Amino acid sequence: MHLESLKYFREVASEKSISKVAKKSHISQSALSQLIHKLEGDIGYKLLNRSNKGVELTEMGEIVLKYSNNIIRNYETMVEELETTIKQYNKVRINGTWALVTYSLPCVIYKIKKKYPNHQYELIASTKEDTITDVQNDICDFGIVNGNISKEHDLFTYAIGKEKIVLIAPGKYNIPDKIKLENLTKYDMIMCNSNNRISYNLKIELKNIDKDLDDLNIIFNVATDGAVKLAVSNGYGLAFVPYESIKHELYEKTVKVIEIEEVSLDDEIYLISKKFNKLTKAQRESIEYFMEIGQKSFC
Repeated sequence: MHLESLKYFREVASEKSISKVAKKSHISQSALSQLIHKLEGDIGYKLLNRSNKGVELTEMGEIVLKYSNNIIRNYETMVEELETTIKQYNKVRINGTWALVTYSLPCVIYKIKKKYPNHQYELIASTKEDTITDVQNDICDFGIVNGNISKEHDLFTYAIGKEKIVLIAPGKYNIPDKIKLENLTKYDMIMCNSNNRISYNLKIELKNIDKDLDDLNIIFNVATDGAVKLAVSNGYGLAFVPYESIKHELYEKTVKVIEIEEVSLDDEIYLISKKFNKLTKAQRESIEYFMEIGQKSFC
């Protein structure tokens, strides 16, 4: 049974006229009549009584009309669900740190989208711990995190490159361009709650000179790198931030970079995902191209 014929039959039953439906549908009356005849042949019963006054449903026609609405509605629902599933199958969700999602990853995703225009991409800012959990639970398809992860998570990992971490001060702050790590205790500091890796790496460096985070004059903690930049720009103190996040502020000279002698807080960046045999084609293609173009495509 051809669904198009069933749709026309329903319209003819409503209008009680083949000619009216033919005119409204921009097809010939004879072509529409043939479609109805074909439907009657497929079902095996006469559905319409034809006369000069129009058409009337037969008893069998009444039964077919009664079920036609559900048949057509179920078909349309099926097509809608198929299309939704295909779109979902082609959707790729990516987690990353706030700084990466805001400043570095959009350019990479733009290039991937150009290569795979039918894929849909969604970027979400998340902590490393939440990203690992989201990948494991299929909430996101792959993540970009700072620092390698334990093998016990049983995830695919790939080293992308390094995220440069710098110490910034207000543009007109009275501080040398280069200081020793032990001199950091002389200045007010602002820390970011969402960037645990910076705190972790800083703690390691401080331990090398027999000091700890508690020895720093941390005046307050904020939730995002954006809030950190604003606080520093307003002259409240010094802070460690990803270099990619302060390019505009450096250009505007609202902040400046202070070098710490013989200390680097730069952090490795890793792509993590489930093993490739558990990924969709869209996810695999996106990850493979991400690995190919790498950090050189960061904004």
